[in-house]
Amino acid sequence: MSNWTIVYNSSNLNNVEIVKAVLEDNQIDAVIVNKQDSMHLNLINGATELISLHVNNKDAIKAKHLISKHQL
Repeated sequence: MSNWTIVYNSSNLNNVEIVKAVLEDNQIDAVIVNKQDSMHLNLINGATELISLHVNNKDAIKAKHLISKHQL
């Protein structure tokens, strides 16, 4: 995944899915990397942002602009 950039982080999968849908509606491919598991959730109450959304490097600026524009 060396050609991919993280454009969004969250501890809430639903939020990440919404951002992914917005990006895909704008023809930006996005991949969710979820490093949460039930043990993490029990130990830290989901407080850390273990879910990240990655886009291709060439789409990173446009993706960040869309996220900001839609206040996501």
